[in-house]
Amino acid sequence: MLVQINGKYVGNGYEQSEITNPATNEIIDTIPKLKEKDVDEAVVAAKEGLKDWGYMSQGERNVILEKFIALYQENRDDLAETLTRETGKVYAQAQAEMDSCINLTRAYSEKAAHMYGECLSTGSTLGNSMQDITFTRYEPLGIIACLLPFNFPIDLLGNKVIPAIVAGNAVIIKPPSDNPLTIIKTVELLHKAGVPKKAAQVVTGSGAIIGDYLVSHPGIDAMSMTGSTQVGIDIYQKAAKNLIPVYLELGGNDALVVLEDSDIDLAVEESVMSRILNSGQVCCASKRFIVHEDIYDEYVEKLIGRLEKITMGDPLDPAMDMGCLINIRAAIEVEEQVELTIKQGAKCVLGGKITEGAFFPPTVLINVSKDSDICKDLEVFGPVFPIIPFKTDEEALEISNSSCYGLSGAVFSKNVGRAISIASKMETASIVINGGSCYRPTELAFGGYKKSGLGREGVSHTLSEMTQIKSYTLKGVL
Repeated sequence: MLVQINGKYVGNGYEQSEITNPATNEIIDTIPKLKEKDVDEAVVAAKEGLKDWGYMSQGERNVILEKFIALYQENRDDLAETLTRETGKVYAQAQAEMDSCINLTRAYSEKAAHMYGECLSTGSTLGNSMQDITFTRYEPLGIIACLLPFNFPIDLLGNKVIPAIVAGNAVIIKPPSDNPLTIIKTVELLHKAGVPKKAAQVVTGSGAIIGDYLVSHPGIDAMSMTGSTQVGIDIYQKAAKNLIPVYLELGGNDALVVLEDSDIDLAVEESVMSRILNSGQVCCASKRFIVHEDIYDEYVEKLIGRLEKITMGDPLDPAMDMGCLINIRAAIEVEEQVELTIKQGAKCVLGGKITEGAFFPPTVLINVSKDSDICKDLEVFGPVFPIIPFKTDEEALEISNSSCYGLSGAVFSKNVGRAISIASKMETASIVINGGSCYRPTELAFGGYKKSGLGREGVSHTLSEMTQIKSYTLKGVL
């Protein structure tokens, strides 16, 4: 599969990367390993695309994006199948991701149509003349680099690329190396709908080469990235020399706290649904299960019983609840993290070993020490349930806040006031009461405290980060 740079297809004669189906290990397609000169050309082209696209009215852009929505709806199922095959997530979840992109495109377009500037009052301060009028307008930032993750590439395209385009920016997209195909096809549909080809371009290649060159490029005006905290810090440092806005949605090790007065059946169900989505490869999934000692055994027993009913297999089989991880390397890493936790005193009572290839089953670890790595800063990107006991509310908070991350969290209790009190002391950007932390509706200003990121994403917030305010003064006109 080729990509378009500067309005023309490139990739013939280039070294190719094989894109494989992690569930079957079959080769799906190949993509070119672009060169630094291709990134340079993309940036130059984006400046031209920015003029064509950014100078359109919001209404004109929205008409084109409505055409994109129609095209996306027509191609939804085919795109979902491509996403399933290159990612390993179950087909129903891939379809939901397509729907999310459609909803986000419509919502951001509607929001942008109602972003109003301000007219500043005259004579409000000394030196502010009664004869002057000053008003503000939102204008595009310029060329935005969007670095998308493997776990939800289309959903995050909807939260990065789409609002950037809606606001009149040009974008250069770096897709994940393992699964770029659905993103490339989506950008082709943007072009077909009428978005200038130079205003939306995809650069493929390794993150260490093409990604690094892109984030360091002096022609980039802003950057939005979702990925690991380690990579996010590296990107932040590289982009700093150009003094540009950088928005980072990074790692998490979300705590799910179950108080002794909780509805245990509800807590178990929400724990499962919050952890097995996309085989546990979710930044805001509940990853630490902090359960009161009085109900610990009952919670564990019911959790195991529920997880034993989870089906795992061919992601295209509608009977499957779970597919596989993104690749075999990821499965091996999760297995090693489980082994480390066992060495630190935990006991594995379900799962714990790779079943085949990139398939890793739901895994339950009990008697997990609050001093173990998994209870603090070890983020496990797989369906692993470390269950940590606690005695008091204060201890639950101590465990919850012991992580360097602060993305999301959850508290279960029949006493909502008590749950909110505990939630208010948890060092996270969002909290769910009586539900799993894997909760991200379209409008939510999603982001993190501490080392979980910078900035917020969501229809309620992103457009303000994808635009800049310009003030216009009409001097002496009154």
